[in-house]
Amino acid sequence: MSYSSDVKAELLGVFPKAVHCRMAELAGIISISGRIQFTDGKKFMAIRSDNDDFEEKVVRLLRVVLSDSDDFYTKSNELKHHRKILIGDGTDIDTIFLKLKLKEDGTRISVDEIITERACCKKAFLRGTFLAGGSIGSPEKSYQYEIPTLSESEADKLIRIIESFDLKARKVKRRDRYVVYVKDGNTISSILGHMGAVNSLMEFENIRIVKDLRNVVNREVNCDAANMAKIAGAARKQLEDIEFIESKAGLESLPENLYEMAVMRKMYPYLSLTELGEMFDPRIGKSGVNHRLRKLSEYADGLR
Repeated sequence: MSYSSDVKAELLGVFPKAVHCRMAELAGIISISGRIQFTDGKKFMAIRSDNDDFEEKVVRLLRVVLSDSDDFYTKSNELKHHRKILIGDGTDIDTIFLKLKLKEDGTRISVDEIITERACCKKAFLRGTFLAGGSIGSPEKSYQYEIPTLSESEADKLIRIIESFDLKARKVKRRDRYVVYVKDGNTISSILGHMGAVNSLMEFENIRIVKDLRNVVNREVNCDAANMAKIAGAARKQLEDIEFIESKAGLESLPENLYEMAVMRKMYPYLSLTELGEMFDPRIGKSGVNHRLRKLSEYADGLR
């Protein structure tokens, strides 16, 4: 299973205690997966489904709004990927629309923001929208949280709910959908917590810690490698100058301080300037070593 599937599996087991939160979660599901459809002249509310567990939760939430019987819905599994829960009685549809503050927009269904006035209901609504159509990328690869909505107004509504928790979300249009998305790890972590995915949140944070630690190590290794390459390149040029002086005039032609530096650099070709200075007695500072090596380079250029 993917990480996103694991999150949904956990959220399917979260059932709010308060009736208003159950209604908000159902409204969130319907805002993403709900449609109005007409079949054989009859009006239905259709809620798209992916699996039995999701259908079971939707039916359980619907019972809060309608009744304890199973007469108010039927299942339609026309194709493997086109499962639906159908509510066909006109009275039942009217009741759902009234209690959940829903509105028809052609075949689409919109939700009045009054259903998410409470902070707890906002969290339940977020959970419902994610269960209905959201996804979260594996934190091992990238940080990506997405929920596709049917209209720009629904996307804006979802963004306002997320921003009510002092979090940032954005939207982008893809074909006929407006996708609400988040790419920040801290924000996704907070959203997981607000939705009630406690175990998934812990897993997400554990992966982030390992990933961040690995990135720190890689940066340090890359930095060390770059420094090593820089030191090696500078040392190679210095050795070329010293060898040229030795072949043209001999190292004995150098002043004593430069002679000592030339000999020491030949002995320790890959030490940094600081490390090279520590080989002298008394020790020479980094700037002093750099000054003498620069003089050797100028001496070699003069011979050239």
